Order: sequence, then structure tokens, then C-alpha cells
Amino acid sequence: MSLRWGILGTGGIARKMVAAARARGGEVAAVGSGDPARAAAFAEEHGIARHHGRHHDLLARPEDVDVVYVATTNDRHHADALACIEAGVPVLVEKPFTLDLEQAEEVAAAARTAGVFCMEAMWMRFQPAFLEVERRIAAGHIGEPLLVQADFGIAATPDTDRRWFARELGGGALLDVGVYPLTFATGLLGTPERAFALGELADSGVDATVAVAMRHGGGRLSSWSCSFVADTGVEATVSGAEGSLRVHGPFHHAGRLTLRQGSTVVEEHDLQGTEAGFEYEVDEVVRCLEDGRTESPRMPLALSLTTLRWLDELRRQVGVTYPHED
Repeated sequence: MSLRWGILGTGGIARKMVAAARARGGEVAAVGSGDPARAAAFAEEHGIARHHGRHHDLLARPEDVDVVYVATTNDRHHADALACIEAGVPVLVEKPFTLDLEQAEEVAAAARTAGVFCMEAMWMRFQPAFLEVERRIAAGHIGEPLLVQADFGIAATPDTDRRWFARELGGGALLDVGVYPLTFATGLLGTPERAFALGELADSGVDATVAVAMRHGGGRLSSWSCSFVADTGVEATVSGAEGSLRVHGPFHHAGRLTLRQGSTVVEEHDLQGTEAGFEYEVDEVVRCLEDGRTESPRMPLALSLTTLRWLDELRRQVGVTYPHED
């Protein structure tokens, strides 16, 4: 199936999706932005026939697109996803799915009621590294997984003009990069039961650094951090009684795994196909639409709701709110 994609947003991640959609034989039919000049420039740069200077004008002719990728700023995901669903257009929503659980539940309910495909673009769950970790755990290489440790920290200039530090745009480390170690931990250890967070806030009021400990039940624990000011690296390890699997950085699309048992490195495994980034989630959208699915079995809406439920709790503990919550 060759899909006609609409792209909402003109940032760097939208550029990556244009390349991924075309790499899988898709057509990028239209781009929408809140800035007419940005929309026109993006369309010219990427050879896109139709561009719109208001986001939802892209949906004025829903029959002209098969699916829309929402790549707008975090604060817009909720409204943009709902607009696509109302127009009857399948939608792939960049992470974080929405700003909070209430918004996520509204989007999920709308999609289910309308019977419109909707998925969060959590590309890590489709990457060769994550699938290989799951396969090795199932094969008993480390025994039952009991502990996940992960960090996703980068040192960025704390500029409130940048989306990452702008409270009104849904900035903060938890929603942008903390979502990866949280998804990694819940994917391998199960839904958390309790969580404890300590955080430091930027001057803008968003979380700059957060350290998290979680209990997942059955003796399973995770410890992870996220930061926009500390260069921690981007690695993860899952351990059991029989050994550990180190997912080398960047763990959300890693190219190498290390299997350790006891004090011995048993295997260094280089993964194939990691040069394909967003292509794997594009493949999933194509599969689901070909099969007439309204949710992805690999990335169901329930998983996105669980993620937002715990992100809400972690934000509450470190004292971060967004304008719509005031």
C-alpha cells in the first residue's frame, strides 16, 4: 500500500518523516503550519505540492490524504489529533501523545468512537534493538528481567525561545526525553505500581532534570533519569539473575547490544537495519491500514495512556504544570 501523507509541522522531526515516508514508497501530499512562510519554504525544500499556512486547512480535503503525521509542538498534539479524527483521517501523533492523561483519554475515546486509526509515534518500540532485547529475554538469556537502569540526558542551552524549555509549548525533559526510559522500563518490566521522582526546574518552570525510581511489581524495579542540562549519555541496561543486556547509546535506536553473564562479557552483538529510523513505524502504519485496524497491536492506545498516567504523576511530584492546568 502506497500512502499519501499529510505532515502537520515543519521542524526537524517532520523532515525525518518526509524521508521515511518516501523511503517506504509513500507520497507526501501536503504540509501544514501555523506560519504560511514556513509551510511554503518546507514544501519547496521537499518538493511537496500542497502547503497550508493554517494547520487544519490541510484537512479541508480529507480525501486527498490517507494519513496525517502530527509533528507540531507538544502543546498542539491534542487539538491536532482531534482535528484529524474529526475529519476521518488516520493519524500518527508524535510523542508525547498529549500533554497529560486527560487529553490522551479524550483523543483515544474520539478515535475509538469514530473508528479512525490513531497511534503514538513511539518509534523505539519498532527498532531492531528493542525487538532483539525482547527476543533475548524471552529466550532466557538473562533470566527473568528484574531491574532496568537507563539515562537520557543531553546538555542544551536553557533558552525559553526553544521548545524544550518553553512551558507554554509543553517543554521539559520528562515529556520529550523521559518518555523513552519510561517506555523502555514499562515495556520490559510491566506497568509500574509506585514511582518516586526528584527534579530540578528551569527558570521557565519546566523540568530540567528528573531522577526516577519505580516499582513494577513481582520484585521488578527501574531507576532512570532524564535531563536537558546534564550530559548523562543515552544508554540502558536490563538485568536478571542470569545476566544483563546493555543497550548501547542511543538506546532508543541502538546499533549494539552487550550480553554479560557474571563478570564476563559473553557477546557483543551489532544490529542490522538500524540506519532505518522512522521507517519502522511507517511500516506499522501501513500494515495497520492494510489490515483495517484502528489501533496498532504493537503500540496500542492503552500503552500511550499508561505512559501519560505516569508522566502526570512524575510531573506532579517535581512540581511542573502547564498553562492549561493552571
